[in-house]
Amino acid sequence: MKMQLTYLSLGSNIGDKEKNIQSALNDIDKIIGDIISISKLYENSSVGFSGDLFYNCCIGVKTILNPNDLLKNLLIIEEKGGRIRKNPKSYSSRTIDIDILFYENQTIISKNLNIPHPKLHEREFVIKPLLDIAKGKIHPSLKKSILEINDGLKGFQEFKEVDSEIQNPVFNTLSNYNNIVIEGNIGIGKTSLSKKLSNDLNKNLILEGFKENPFLEKFYNDPKRYALNLELTFLVDRCRQLNDYKNQLDLFKTGVVFDYDIVKSLIFAGVTLSENDFNLYRNIYYFMTKDLITPNLIICLMQTPENLLLNIEKRGRYFEKKINKEYLKKINQAYMKLFKSKTDWNILFIDVSDIDFVENEGHYLELLFRIKHSLSKSIKKLPN
Repeated sequence: MKMQLTYLSLGSNIGDKEKNIQSALNDIDKIIGDIISISKLYENSSVGFSGDLFYNCCIGVKTILNPNDLLKNLLIIEEKGGRIRKNPKSYSSRTIDIDILFYENQTIISKNLNIPHPKLHEREFVIKPLLDIAKGKIHPSLKKSILEINDGLKGFQEFKEVDSEIQNPVFNTLSNYNNIVIEGNIGIGKTSLSKKLSNDLNKNLILEGFKENPFLEKFYNDPKRYALNLELTFLVDRCRQLNDYKNQLDLFKTGVVFDYDIVKSLIFAGVTLSENDFNLYRNIYYFMTKDLITPNLIICLMQTPENLLLNIEKRGRYFEKKINKEYLKKINQAYMKLFKSKTDWNILFIDVSDIDFVENEGHYLELLFRIKHSLSKSIKKLPN
C-alpha cells in the first residue's frame, strides 16, 4: 500500500511530560508508521481551561493507515498513555493528547473525524511547532501556508523551547544490538554510516586503519605481486585491533559500531589471491580469528558499481584511481556468496542505490527506516 503523509500534534501537562510524549512517539513508530520529522518541544500555558503548563510538539509521519484507522490507533495510544476522555466538549489536563492535523491534502468532515483539524489555524501551540517541520504546508481549505497562518496570529501565547532529549524512535530499533557491523563494497559509505550510528546510538566506534597498510598503494599498481602481502597485513592489523578493542571502549556507552567485520579479510582475499595463496591464507585466517568478537547484527549495504565509482572518485584517494567496475562486481559477488551462506548470522541486506545517506540527512533517516523494516522481517537474531 502507498505511504501517506500525516501531521500530528502531541501534548502533555500531567506527570513526566517529556516521558509521556516520548512513549507516545515510540508507539506511533511501532503501530502507525515512520516518523520523518519531529519539531522542537515547547512549553506553553493551557488554552481553554486552567491547568498546568503543557509540553507540545508536532511530527510528520508516513503511514499506510487510512484516516479512520489512524484515528482508532491514536486513541489506543492515548489510552495506553493514561489518557482518560470524559466530556468531549470540554478541555482538561491530560497525560497525552494526539491530534491529526493534516492527512496528505485531504479534507474530511464526518461525525468522528475532521481533517484538517478545525482549530489548528487558531492554535499557536500547534502552529509554532509546525513551523519547525512544515512551514510551507498549504492548508487545503484556507489556501494558506503554515507560515502565512502564523503571520496572521496575534501572538498572545508565550512559548519556551524545552531542552529536550526526545529522540526519533527509529534509533530504538538498533539500540539493543551491542555489536553492530556495517559492511559492503569499496566506497559505499561504511565509515560514514558507522560514525553517524555511533553518535546517534551512543555506542563506541571502531574504524579500520586502512591508511596504515604499507602495501595498499603497491597492490593497486601491481595486484599479482602484492596481493598476499596486502591481505596478510590487513588480517594481522584487523585481528590486533579487534583483540585490543576492549581497551578503547568507553564503558558509559552502550555497545560498539564497527565499519568492518573480520570476515571481510576472507572475502577480499578470495578475490585478490591465486588459488594456492588463498588456500594458505584461509588456514591462517581461521587460526587467527577463532576467538574474535562476534557481531550480533551485520548491516550489508548494497550499491551499483557505477555509483561506487562515483563515490570513490569523489573522496579522491589517489591510490584508488585504478579500481574498475569489474573488480567491484567481483567484490560484491563475493560478499553475496559468503553472507548468503551464513544462514545462522543476523545479516540485513539494505539497498542504498537510490539514496545519499552521507550527504543528505533525510536520506540517512530513510536508511534507518529501511533497516527498521528489514529487522521486523529478519531471520532469527543471534544472542547478545
